[in-house]
Amino acid sequence: MGRPKTVGDRELLEIARVVFRQHGHTVTTRDVARAAGISQAVLYQRFKTKDQLFLAALTLDAPSLGGLSEIEAAAKEDPRSYLAVFAAWLKDHNRNVLPSILTISAHPKYGKEMMDQIHRHNRAGEIAAILRLRVRSWQQAGKIGPVDVISFVHTFMQALHTKALIEVLSGDDVKIPSRPGEMRTFVDVFWNGLKPLKTGTSSRRAKPARKRNAARKSLAQEIRKSRHDS
Repeated sequence: MGRPKTVGDRELLEIARVVFRQHGHTVTTRDVARAAGISQAVLYQRFKTKDQLFLAALTLDAPSLGGLSEIEAAAKEDPRSYLAVFAAWLKDHNRNVLPSILTISAHPKYGKEMMDQIHRHNRAGEIAAILRLRVRSWQQAGKIGPVDVISFVHTFMQALHTKALIEVLSGDDVKIPSRPGEMRTFVDVFWNGLKPLKTGTSSRRAKPARKRNAARKSLAQEIRKSRHDS
C-alpha cells in the first residue's frame, strides 16, 4: 500500500481557490478534499470550518504593489503619461483580484467584516494614497489645475475597477497585460478636468458670468418697475 499523498497548506489553498472560484461557496469540503487528493478528515485538521478555508483560499496572496515602484519612474514624465501607465497597471491589478472578490461577495454571510477583508486584501487604500500624493505633487508644481484630489482619485479608480470588472465578466484573458498606449484615450476623458488653466482663463470665464448677472439684475429691475407702474 502506497503512502498517502501529502499536500502542503499552500498547495491545498491554491487548489481550494480554484474550486471555489469555479463553483462558489456551495461546493463541499468533500469536493475540495477530493480535488486535493486528501481525506475530508485531514482537511478539517488544518481548517476547522469551510468558511475558514474559503476565506483563507481566496485571500491567499496579498497582491504585490512592486509594480508601482516602476511606475514612479514615469512620474518624471508629464502627468498624462504617468496616468496612462498607472491606469494600465491598476486595471490589471483589478482583473487579478476581482475573481476572488466576486466569489467572496456571493457568500451568504457576506457583510462588513468580509468586505473589510477584501479591501485589506486588494490594498485599494494603499493604492489610492499613492495616487493622491502624486496628484497633489502635480498641483504644487503647477502641472495640473485646481481639481479636488480626493474626488478625482476616487472617480479614476472606480472607473478602472468597472472597466476591469466588465472584462472579467466578459471572459477576457486576464493574463494579457494592458498597455499604457491603450489607456491614453481613457486618461484623456479625465484630462480635461485636470489640465492646468491657461493664463487669463479664469478672467475670461468670469466675464460671461458678470454679463449674465448684470442681465438678471436689469431684468429684475424692469419687473419691479412694471409692477410699480401698474
